[in-house]
Amino acid sequence: MFIGHFAVALLLIHLFPGIPPLIPLLGVSFPDLLWPILIYAGIEKAKVNPDTPRQDALVFLSYPYSHSLVTGTAISVVPGAIIGFFFGVTAGLVFVAGSASHWILDSVVHDKDLPVVGFGRDTTAGAHLWRFGPASFFIELGFYVLITILFAPPATVVPLLVLGLIFHLINANSFFGFSKRNPFKTPRAYATVVLLGFMVFIFISTMIISSGWGNF
Repeated sequence: MFIGHFAVALLLIHLFPGIPPLIPLLGVSFPDLLWPILIYAGIEKAKVNPDTPRQDALVFLSYPYSHSLVTGTAISVVPGAIIGFFFGVTAGLVFVAGSASHWILDSVVHDKDLPVVGFGRDTTAGAHLWRFGPASFFIELGFYVLITILFAPPATVVPLLVLGLIFHLINANSFFGFSKRNPFKTPRAYATVVLLGFMVFIFISTMIISSGWGNF
């Protein structure tokens, strides 16, 4: 899931208007910002299927730190505490809550590979929505559109909708499998695109929200 996570960020920004918008945006993205770093370091592992670009064909062999509910949320407390020190306890808690929401949304689309605890004889979760690529595409898009319309300030609705649609369309091949081969040959290549995608979306959406939030 990609733009769906940012829908939660928009909801958090609406509920906590005194917090800099960047904090919820970083919070909901934190697991997918951490994951590429751990892939580069060889700490977490994935396997790319070269024969299809679809997301359900990406095998997450091990990601007990970035994408487990308990351990991943515990790790997010570290940047959350730093944020809390500079911006207040509420800001830190919103960051941690945003990070935890990432696991909840991912559990809808992933196969049953999301660790709950992150260590030991762990339980995994996942409702397999990615197996139904077109349905997953429109459900995530609809979720983002609904939250944006309901909770984003009027001045930011159109640019945020356009931004989300552009990024979702860029990612459409992973839902529909238009290409016969996977454009990403290695987990590191995929991780790089994930990292860049989240960073660019965060940057642009922060600019949009910061320029228009005061009109709410």
